[in-house]
Amino acid sequence: MHRIELTAGWKLWGRDPQAMSVAEVAPPDPLAEGWMAVDVPGDVNAALVAHGRIPNPHYDTQARQCYWVTGQEWWYRLEFDAARLASGQADLCLSGVDGHADLWLNDRYLGTMKNAFRTFRFPVGDLLRDGINTLLLRFPSIDQLLGGPRLDELAGWKGRRAFLRKPQFCFGWDWALPLPSWGLAGDVWLELDNAARLVDFAVQPFCSGRVDMFFEVSRAAKEAGYEIVVTLTGHGASLQTTVCRDRYKSYTTLQIPDPQLWYPNGYGAQPLYDYVVELRVGGAVADVRRGRLGLREVSIREEPFTPDAGPGFSFHIVVNGEPIFCQGGNWVPLELWPGTARDEQYAFYLQKAHEANFNMLRIWGGGIYERDIFYDLCDELGIMVWQDFMFASTGYPVDRLRDEIIAEADEQIRRLRNHPCIALWCGCNEDVYSWSYQGRPATSAQTDTGVYAEMDDVWRVNRLRDDPQIYSMILRGTVGLLGLGVPYVESSPQSRDDAGNMPNSGNCHISAWKFALFECGGHPERWREHFDKVCSFDSEFCDQGPCAVKSFRRFMAPENLWPPNEAWVYHIQRGHANLPHYEQTMLIAGATFGEIDSLQKYVKYGQATHLEMMRAEFESARRDWPNNGGTMMWMFNDCWPTSNWSIIDYYRTPKPSYYAAKRACAPLLPIVMERAGKIEFFFSNHLLCTVHITLCYGQETLAGELVWSRDAALDVGANATRRFDTLLRANMRAATGDYLFIDATADGQPLPRVIYFPDGWRDIAWPQPRIALTIVDQQRVPGGWQTRVRVQTDAFARLLHLLWPEAQREVAFSDSYFDLSAGGAREIDIQSTVKPSPEELRVGHWWTEWE
Repeated sequence: MHRIELTAGWKLWGRDPQAMSVAEVAPPDPLAEGWMAVDVPGDVNAALVAHGRIPNPHYDTQARQCYWVTGQEWWYRLEFDAARLASGQADLCLSGVDGHADLWLNDRYLGTMKNAFRTFRFPVGDLLRDGINTLLLRFPSIDQLLGGPRLDELAGWKGRRAFLRKPQFCFGWDWALPLPSWGLAGDVWLELDNAARLVDFAVQPFCSGRVDMFFEVSRAAKEAGYEIVVTLTGHGASLQTTVCRDRYKSYTTLQIPDPQLWYPNGYGAQPLYDYVVELRVGGAVADVRRGRLGLREVSIREEPFTPDAGPGFSFHIVVNGEPIFCQGGNWVPLELWPGTARDEQYAFYLQKAHEANFNMLRIWGGGIYERDIFYDLCDELGIMVWQDFMFASTGYPVDRLRDEIIAEADEQIRRLRNHPCIALWCGCNEDVYSWSYQGRPATSAQTDTGVYAEMDDVWRVNRLRDDPQIYSMILRGTVGLLGLGVPYVESSPQSRDDAGNMPNSGNCHISAWKFALFECGGHPERWREHFDKVCSFDSEFCDQGPCAVKSFRRFMAPENLWPPNEAWVYHIQRGHANLPHYEQTMLIAGATFGEIDSLQKYVKYGQATHLEMMRAEFESARRDWPNNGGTMMWMFNDCWPTSNWSIIDYYRTPKPSYYAAKRACAPLLPIVMERAGKIEFFFSNHLLCTVHITLCYGQETLAGELVWSRDAALDVGANATRRFDTLLRANMRAATGDYLFIDATADGQPLPRVIYFPDGWRDIAWPQPRIALTIVDQQRVPGGWQTRVRVQTDAFARLLHLLWPEAQREVAFSDSYFDLSAGGAREIDIQSTVKPSPEELRVGHWWTEWE
């Protein structure tokens, strides 16, 4: 088999829409004016920006000047020379065809593609010419496909988006404008001499070191006779076996001696074994599969809550027999137009997730099935993947889409199932049962009570009928058939209660932010009361905070920076209850830290609220282990410049909340939390071994004066959380600004001090600290410099952080935006491409300008 890439040399051309019928379509003149170069993989919109046909929609309100793009049909054209191509069978293959597309080769219509989430394959051996060949693709107008232009500037085409199998977020979400991706977002290639090939391959590992492999070959390979040679190496193993059968399907088993198991980040190592599978026909290699496997077994375990937590069932992901506390975030596409994302973006963000001690990312159902590099890196880094199928928050017409749904699920499960990182399949984001009790689906003998995404007859979908067919039957059945035992749930959220979003079982979507908006009785500053609940697993907690001031300045026009105005509503958008995001931040952060009357306060108070909520979400979940099996924040990354949910913004600047999440997900963590009138002290251990802890904890003033303290020593078992003291809140006497602290060592190693303000932060008169910074160590490392600095403060430093204003490049700090007690010190590592000097580094805190 030979593969010829067809990704270079494409041209793009747009025109007014023609009839939808292919028979009535007039192909464009290749000599017509207006043809422009387009990247493949890429996107129509990105090409238009590159050629100056539309402004960059990332900036301010310029996206409004791009609406005309969806009213045009777009043509792709490629000429390629087939003179030197081998004769015989040939297939034209296209992946990531983002939108409906009609395809011609050398004026012969091949078919119409209607799914961005699967590969299309066309036999073209008898159509290839000895010389120049021409490929043409027509992408019809989005407005034509969806019955007209946008229905709303922010919500786009609303529920109509479900009728197109393509990324759903780009039709408009509360963090992305409706600027739909369109075009060739994946690869295009020719497969030559591929009659004898592997049509399926699966590998199923076991903790015992047993590895089962399953194969299926094409008709040509079976009829010619074949053998399959399997080689597996790594970590002291070197195994080879040969399979000879006269059937389409075959299988074999290998036994790895001294097997090294794959564990999630923080629970162990991620050893990967290399395998090569060769299909040999007539003694020659006809097809090859190469990859890496990790020895792991995964399942779901649900057990009753402990008696003190009330009625409920825990929800655990179990890896190699060990229940894992899943901590991480929800991942969305890296770009508004996914075909334009670059490999180095994946490397950056996934490394940041690993550094934050995350062990799980959820591929959210309104985005894309990610590229191979995503899953390869998750395998390496020990990041489990909660994999949604691409359905989100509306009804999908199953009768219209059934064949495409089945083909899509079949391909994606086969593509991803061999990755050890795949830990769970999920049918969708927010099915019809997520928010309220809907009863059983109607039968022909019952009244059709219907739950509809749209009321217009043309676009109406009865979710009570269609949701169960898609998520409980088609997808559950396909995962069961092909998924190698990896568990499946219908929806995120899904509970065993009347509605899916209940915290006592399954997985839910609850958060302190939503509590502050809807459940606080008019007192959003009391959002900590949200954590009185015991939650079994929170697969999406949404807390938000602004991006940095410097990021605001990059995407908002100077005249729109402050005060918030219509440009903010448009670019930063609306969220829950259709409230503009900035209004939500003004309400909640204003109540938590004080009145907001400037961009500086908006960012500072908003980011501080985001940080404190992020910390509390993770720490509350960890203190409730084993009743709580995990929690994931919404959302990890941005797809374009904005200022709401992410913890790392589009310009790769970590928000303070990123560092809060990193600290709260450390393997060893002291915790102080309040619930139901009690302040409780815990120690959480994610290691698979017992640790010996020594503790000094108590109450201190901002000036550093000790109010009271206690000492303790205890052993905390493997993978356990232990409560070691409790105070009645009614008995606590604290002046404004007093805080509780825990100083701990684990097996003799000191941990960072944990500080907890029981009465919140709004009324505290923070001191003005004097902070000394010294360089402790500095050395060259691959790619730049590693510098260790020490910061020490004379007075309490609120949210101390390092700044390197002159650095026009990526700089990584091991920690930032933390509280430091009077007289306290901490060391921070800096990774940079150039060597920093002490004069270039600055220290920020509550009273400095936040950049």
